[in-house]
Amino acid sequence: MAKHLFGFWLLFGLAVFAACGGPLAPVDATRPQAPAVAPQVLVVTLSGKLGTLELARCTRALREAATHGVRFVVFRLQDAGSQGEDLDDVQSLLDRVQASAIETVALVQGRTTQGAAQLAVCTDRLYFLGNGVLGEITKHEGELDELLAADPDSAMAQRFDGMREALRGRLERRKQKLRPEAEKLVLAMADPRTQLFEATVREGGFERTRLLDTNELTALQGSGATVIAPEKMTRPAEVRAQGAEQYGLSNGTLQSVEQLAEVLTVDRDAMAELVVDWAEHMVGWLELLQPFLLVAGFVLILFEVKTPGVGLPGLLGTAFLALAMFYSYLVGLAEVTEILVFFLGLAAIAVEIFLLPGTVVFGAVGFLCLVLALVLSQQSFVMPQNAIEEDILLHNLTNVTLLFVMVLVLGFATWRILPKVPWFNRVFLPPPQPQPAAGGHSGLGMPNERLTALVGRTGKAATVLRPTGTMEVDGEPYDVVTEGEFVEPGTPLRVLYVQGNRVVVAAEAAGRAGERGSVGVVVLLVIVGLVLIVAEVFFVSFGVIALLAGAALFGAVFVAFQESTSFGVTMVAVEAVAAPLVLAMAFKLLPRTPFGRQLILAGPATPGSAGAADPGLQALLHKTGVTLSALRPAGFARIDGKKVDVVTRGEMVPADAEIVVVEVTGNRVVVAHR
Repeated sequence: MAKHLFGFWLLFGLAVFAACGGPLAPVDATRPQAPAVAPQVLVVTLSGKLGTLELARCTRALREAATHGVRFVVFRLQDAGSQGEDLDDVQSLLDRVQASAIETVALVQGRTTQGAAQLAVCTDRLYFLGNGVLGEITKHEGELDELLAADPDSAMAQRFDGMREALRGRLERRKQKLRPEAEKLVLAMADPRTQLFEATVREGGFERTRLLDTNELTALQGSGATVIAPEKMTRPAEVRAQGAEQYGLSNGTLQSVEQLAEVLTVDRDAMAELVVDWAEHMVGWLELLQPFLLVAGFVLILFEVKTPGVGLPGLLGTAFLALAMFYSYLVGLAEVTEILVFFLGLAAIAVEIFLLPGTVVFGAVGFLCLVLALVLSQQSFVMPQNAIEEDILLHNLTNVTLLFVMVLVLGFATWRILPKVPWFNRVFLPPPQPQPAAGGHSGLGMPNERLTALVGRTGKAATVLRPTGTMEVDGEPYDVVTEGEFVEPGTPLRVLYVQGNRVVVAAEAAGRAGERGSVGVVVLLVIVGLVLIVAEVFFVSFGVIALLAGAALFGAVFVAFQESTSFGVTMVAVEAVAAPLVLAMAFKLLPRTPFGRQLILAGPATPGSAGAADPGLQALLHKTGVTLSALRPAGFARIDGKKVDVVTRGEMVPADAEIVVVEVTGNRVVVAHR
C-alpha cells in the first residue's frame, strides 16, 4: 500500500511541477518561428472577456518574465474586455501587475473596455495601435442587487464611488504619473455620472484645448474666460488614440506591432509570446470544480478519520484540496505561502486528532491557518485598502463560512447514514458504547464488577484501535479505547482503568509508568522554534526572538533524548534540515508574496533619474540636432556631431528636421521636434 501511495504522490507532484513553469517556450510575436535571441519582450494577447484562462496567462507571463530576465511584458488588447468579468480576479491581476518589478506595457488595438481598460491604464506605459478606443471601465447599468435595494440610486452611486476611489489609488501607484487631465479622463471612464467637455479656452491672449468637467466649465465661464465650442463627451467617457496622446494618457500611437520594438529599443527578434500550456487549459474546469473540490476534499478527510488505515478517502481528499489550491495559484490569487499555510493547518489538525487529542491548541491553530489560507487564496491583498477590497473580503469570508457549514452538514450526514449501509458499516470504526444505565450493569451486558476486574490485566488488540476497537483477554472480546494513540491489531495491551463502561487501555510495550507524552511536547517545541525563526527575520528584537527559537529547538532535542536515543538523533537530523530551509524560505520566498510585502518596509526611492548605460548619452540632454532619417517614432539623428539612436514620444518627425533632446533614460534618448 505504501508503495502505491508513494507512486501516486510522485506522479501528482511531477504533474504540478510541470504545470507551474518549466522552460520558456516562446513564439515570435509576428512570425511563427522561435526567436533567435533571448526574449526581452513577452507579449500576451488578450481578446474578449477577461476570464480565468486569460488571467492565468497574464499571471504566468509575469512569473516567467521575472524568472528569465525579460525586460518588458506587453499586454496586447485586441477588442478586449466585457461585462460579467470576475471583479476578484481582475483586481488580483492589477495588484500583480503594479507590484511587478518588470516594466509593463499596454497596446490598445480595437475597442478596449471593462477589466481590460483598467489593465491598460494601470500599466507603466500605454500605446495605441491604429484606431484603438479605450472605453468604459464600469458598467453604467444597475446591478441586480442594486435594483432590488430599497434605494437603487444610492446603491448604484456607492458602487461608482467605490470604483473611483479604487482607481484613483491605482493611478497613484503608477510608476509614471499621469497628467491631471489624463487622470480626469480615466476617472470619467469609471464614473458615468461625470460629464466631460472638450473645449478651446482663451485666457490672457492664449488659446488651448482643455478637458473640463461641468463645474470647471461653469467656473471658467463665470470668470470671464472665453470658452469656444464646448463639446460633450460620451458618458462614461471614451477616448481614441489622438485624444489619449493629446491629454497625456498614452505614450504614443503606433502603426504596427513591429514598431513597438523600436519604441522599446529592443531587437524585433527578441519579442516573444508564451506558448499556452496544459495547466492553463485546466483553469476553465478547475474554476467550476473548485467549490466541489474543497467540500469533497474536507468530507473525504473526515471519512478517512473514521476508517482504519491510510486509504483511498484520505488520498483523494488531499488531492482534491491540492487541486483547489493549485487553481488559485494558476490565476495568481495564491502564492506558495498561502498553500503552505493551508497544509500546515491540516497538519496541525491531524496532530490534534491523532497525536495529542484534547490539547485544543493544535486544533485552534490549524483551524485559523485553514481560514487564513482559504481567504488569502481568493484575494491578492491582506488588509483591504478601499471599498472594493472590503466587499471582496466580505464575499470571501461568506464563502468560507458556507464552505465549513456544508462540510459539517455533509460530514454529520456521512457519520449518521453510512454506518447503517451494509458495506460501509464494515469500513467505519465503531463508535464508543453508551454510558451504563443506573443499576449494577455497565451497559455492555455485564456487571460493573466484572469490568472493574479487568484493571491491570493484559491481552491483545483484536482490531485496530483508532482509538476505539476490540481487545481479547483470555479469549474473550471487550470493547476498549486508548487515550488517543492508535494501536495495530495483535499489539499487547494492558487495561489501565475502567470508568463506567469505558475500558481504557495502553500498549504493553509503552507501559503506563514510562509514558511521558514527550512526542507531542517535542513536536510543539519544534513548531514554535521554526515559527520564531521566521519571526526573527521580519521583526527587530535585538536577538531575543533568535534566543527563544534556539531554546525551543534545543529543548525539543533534550526532551527527545529523554524518551530514547534514537528519537533524539532523529530530531537532531530533522532540525538540522528544517531550520535552514525555513530560514531560506523566510529570506527568499515570503518577501515576494503579498503577505510578506505587508510585513517588510520598502526601501527608500532612489532620488533622481536613472543614469544611461553609456555615460556619454547623459551629456546629450537638452542639446539640439538634426534627424538623419524619419522618426516613426524611432530613427537616427546627428547630435553634437554623433549619430545617435533616438525616439520621440509618439509623434512622427521627417528627415532633416531640427530636434532637441528632452529625456535620457538608460540607452533611450527621447527627442522632440523644435
